[in-house]
Amino acid sequence: MATTTEIETRKIECFTPTFTSIPVLDLSLAQSPVTKPKFLSKLRDALVMVGFFYLKNTSIPENVEETFVERSKAFLDLDVEKKLEIDMINSKHFLGYSRLGCEKTARETDNREMVDFLTPLPAPGPDEPVYLNVQGPNQWPDESAVPGFRCALETYLAAVGRLGDVMKTLVAEALDLESTALAKFFNDPPRNKVSLLKYPPPLSPLHSKDDNEGTTRGDSQGVGPHKDGGFLTYLLQATPHACLEAQNKSGMWIPVPPIPGTLVVNVGRSLESMTGGVCTAATHRAKLRWESFVDSKGNFLGPRFSFPVFQTLKLDLNHAELSSLRLPAHIANLVKDEKVKSDAEAFFAKYHLQSPGKGIFTARLTSHPDVGQRWYPEELKQALKGQEEFQSS
Repeated sequence: MATTTEIETRKIECFTPTFTSIPVLDLSLAQSPVTKPKFLSKLRDALVMVGFFYLKNTSIPENVEETFVERSKAFLDLDVEKKLEIDMINSKHFLGYSRLGCEKTARETDNREMVDFLTPLPAPGPDEPVYLNVQGPNQWPDESAVPGFRCALETYLAAVGRLGDVMKTLVAEALDLESTALAKFFNDPPRNKVSLLKYPPPLSPLHSKDDNEGTTRGDSQGVGPHKDGGFLTYLLQATPHACLEAQNKSGMWIPVPPIPGTLVVNVGRSLESMTGGVCTAATHRAKLRWESFVDSKGNFLGPRFSFPVFQTLKLDLNHAELSSLRLPAHIANLVKDEKVKSDAEAFFAKYHLQSPGKGIFTARLTSHPDVGQRWYPEELKQALKGQEEFQSS
């Protein structure tokens, strides 16, 4: 039995006011009744105090992950004309390829290419809310472009989907709820989206030196500070570039470098909303610095490849349904007096409180204004106006 001193020490370790590193959780510990309590305790701390964690031993087959990475890189390395055959602007569901410079975060241009695919789900009917159009059929490239691409992607997405089913149960248990408490918030089958991301290297210091200040102009915004909109995100950092950073509750940027054999998991706005802010959706970004694109020996690493899967709730949950979860008092009180100094893109928070679908749809409009202009010009106009007013207030 733990002594009083040991218990107090654990409290200090677990409930520090902010974090300075990202915890590593071993999912295999959740498989044994002996070690599961330890895993759930670490998961609770990560959800509430950090909002980010590495997850190892995920049970995703190694060959499934390797084939997915190989085929995804091959597609992203195709000539842009080939990728534009599935241009996102042709999809009213924001699915397909978005070329470099077409995406924005907080009204600033992101320096990355993106291809989005969704688990097979039907498009909404004409009389259903417009925000449900963030769901619909994928655009697939011709099989001859990258043989085996679709099969590899669907196999990997299904594997992460199974992991997501396990995690929604473990999240409930970590919050001292019934294991099935969160099931009602998800579709069956659930809505999961994968993004294939390619980040170009910045200019080297030799080409970007500012003689007046002695600094470099090569650093750029891979993706700007933001919070994900879903329940949990499962990120595979497929190359060794150390570009990802998470912001702690004091506003400090903490590196989230790749760790082989892990996924990076982070809390989204939907989980934050449904727990009344107890679970933390941490702000994060990808900062492109030249030093992150060379190894310790100075060898060039090439582009950064990153593949997140976004696990989302039912899109049409309303505010009453989203706020119906009742956390035990001892869980709710963990962050009673905490104040987060920064909430990137806080403009979207009110939409996520209304429903997950509205939050995701509004974010997609502002992130991909070219797609919004083609399919939803009035909704885009309103969203951009609201975003501008919010940022200038």
